[in-house]
Amino acid sequence: MASDWLGRFRRERRVLARVRRAAWRLEQAERERDWDWALASARADGLSVRKTAEAAGLSPTRVHQLTKDASVDVLEAVLSELRAAGWLAPEDPDGSEDEELPGHADVAARLVDEVGWIRRCAEWIDHLKRENFPPVVNLRPEADSPERPQVVVDLPRVAAVLRRIAYDVDELARARSLEDLDQARIRDEPRAERRRRLAEPDLTFTAFCARTGIPAQSIRQGESAWTAYQDERHRRGETNDNPYTAYNPFRGGRS
Repeated sequence: MASDWLGRFRRERRVLARVRRAAWRLEQAERERDWDWALASARADGLSVRKTAEAAGLSPTRVHQLTKDASVDVLEAVLSELRAAGWLAPEDPDGSEDEELPGHADVAARLVDEVGWIRRCAEWIDHLKRENFPPVVNLRPEADSPERPQVVVDLPRVAAVLRRIAYDVDELARARSLEDLDQARIRDEPRAERRRRLAEPDLTFTAFCARTGIPAQSIRQGESAWTAYQDERHRRGETNDNPYTAYNPFRGGRS
């Protein structure tokens, strides 16, 4: 029957896709193992042989043998080749996640990033169960410090972030490269990407008035409410406009 044939065809396609992914991962894992770039990277960063050996599950003598001839130039060449091949290579350990995110040039790096967000959601849930107060999170990237507009993390927000992760991971799992992404693509503006990852929609005027209880019935009240709304958007990093000089739709109606 046609339905049976279609079912076999779809299963065969999924199995072959799985085999291709496994073969690619095996090739890159062998490349990574042969070059021992992780051990050389630790050495280049000045980590002690003892600590590196403990993390790798090797003896200090073996780590010394593997890294004694490694040079920084050779290390960088190896990492460049790994990145070009699409395999996750270590980035700047001192950089923030917001700074490093645009530099993630492959699907593997993005998936590792999403794992970090899942762990964060688990930490939020633990906090909500353990403490009498909810955790808070900064809506702006770390580079915007000292600006720190914070929002409360409650269960609905955790659920929203998990749904965002699920949508992104589903799209990442189907993509062969980052160019194939649509909703999961990294936004050009770091602040917008930060809000997207926190499942924080852009603030609307109606939502702002409802949240703050500011009335907007009259022209004069509407003008003040709009200025306060734009000020809050500026604080959240949604706009760079001065809220007191920017366009105000209520201003033209004053007599």
